[in-house]
Amino acid sequence: MVRRTDSPVLVIGLGRFGSALARELTDLGQEIMALEKDRSIVQHFADAFTSIVQADSTDLAALEQVGADQFDTAVVGIGTSIENSVLTVANLVDLGVKNIWAKAITRSHGEILERIGANHVIYPEQEAGERTAHLLSGTMRNFTELSPDYALAIITVPAVLANRSVSELRLKERYGVTLVAYEADAEFLNISTDTKLPKGTNMLVAGPTDRVDEFAKRL
Repeated sequence: MVRRTDSPVLVIGLGRFGSALARELTDLGQEIMALEKDRSIVQHFADAFTSIVQADSTDLAALEQVGADQFDTAVVGIGTSIENSVLTVANLVDLGVKNIWAKAITRSHGEILERIGANHVIYPEQEAGERTAHLLSGTMRNFTELSPDYALAIITVPAVLANRSVSELRLKERYGVTLVAYEADAEFLNISTDTKLPKGTNMLVAGPTDRVDEFAKRL
């Protein structure tokens, strides 16, 4: 994810991904400049962002004119044209932008972006699909991958685990996952070895992604 920085962030492309990102960064207090080629989209978001410009990011001179070379971090959210996405990233590299995040439509698109200089490649559609698959595959209420190999999941406590102490359940030994917390009165509470989980409440577990998946499927 794009973290809040002390310096402004350049967000290029205000489609669904780019506009959502720009709004979230703004809500977090991050200063941004939004850049979009389509005049109607710029007009639509004119009141949403304090700094928004209309420019063609595939045109190096246009990027220089709006001061893109003054940014340390840029996010390329262009998703309708692989060619425009690649040209934009190449231009940012030429301008010396140090930290470039770019949305990719396909794996091959992402590989090209990485080769020409994107520091971080994002696959929002694929990641959303994978997350949904995890949620559909078992008793998960929520699922977050902290890295490709490690995940957190909120799972509803089934009858087979209910009203038994954490020490008795031995989840780490039996399933390879760690019970981090459980939900009570709309908030998550710390776990002790004597904690007993009521049926139907939510528990937060962590572990290798494949172990978390397998644990949820067994319940």
